[in-house]
Amino acid sequence: MYTIQKLKPDRNFYPLLIPFAVLLLGGLSAAIWGVEMMFITFSLIIWGFALYSLLTFVRTMNTGFLIAMLFQITVGFLSLSMPFTIHNPANKGWTIFLIFTELFFLIWLIMLAVNRKIKWRGREVLELVAAPIQDIGNGYTPRPLPSGKTELTKRQIEEFAEFARRNLIAVTYFGKDKIVFVPVMTGRETSFILGLKSDYTDETWVTFDNDGNISVNISHRDYLEYKESLAFDQLCESLGNLFVEFIEMHNRGEGVRVIDRLNATGVSMFS
Repeated sequence: MYTIQKLKPDRNFYPLLIPFAVLLLGGLSAAIWGVEMMFITFSLIIWGFALYSLLTFVRTMNTGFLIAMLFQITVGFLSLSMPFTIHNPANKGWTIFLIFTELFFLIWLIMLAVNRKIKWRGREVLELVAAPIQDIGNGYTPRPLPSGKTELTKRQIEEFAEFARRNLIAVTYFGKDKIVFVPVMTGRETSFILGLKSDYTDETWVTFDNDGNISVNISHRDYLEYKESLAFDQLCESLGNLFVEFIEMHNRGEGVRVIDRLNATGVSMFS
């Protein structure tokens, strides 16, 4: 396993706030409208997350989010069933069925999470990019840099783009004369999923045009994630080379090796 720790520790705690926010809203509903409304509130919120999971699946074609959606739908129905069971215990059969169904999808979802099947891989990409860089530079340069040229065909790049999107390696954009890869860290994906991030130019990205030219940009925010001021031009070159290497692996039918490289960084499944 690689021992790569060139990024600062991940301090993105906002996912932990989500369950607390849900509980707070449920508690307020119970205090104002009663326990039944609390369960209805939980159901509506959880079904909102299910819609988000469905949209994530549509955007990425990662089937893990279908499992997340089914889990969330089941939890929503379980919450909705509670008032009926409280008022009439004879309805508990439906609730018990939903509990076991929820547990089935929960175990499946945990397995997907542990195996990093539903994890955005931007942090791993940035770690791999920095791995060969030892030089300290003069800091950030706010402009895209050319990163050489490749003989890869447009079809090969397109096929890898589908693979990268499905495995959450990068958000992809298809232009008339180029294909763009935008690695996204866990916790930053929401704006892309909701379509609020139509302009990727201020993000970290790699572009392959139809002539094989490669351009690279590393965002200021991502550059500041590194513990040291690594040589910026070398980082950009490394990012371009990494995606060329990934595409070549995929073209040889070794897409699993790409995933192995990402997993080998040792980045936490929560980062």
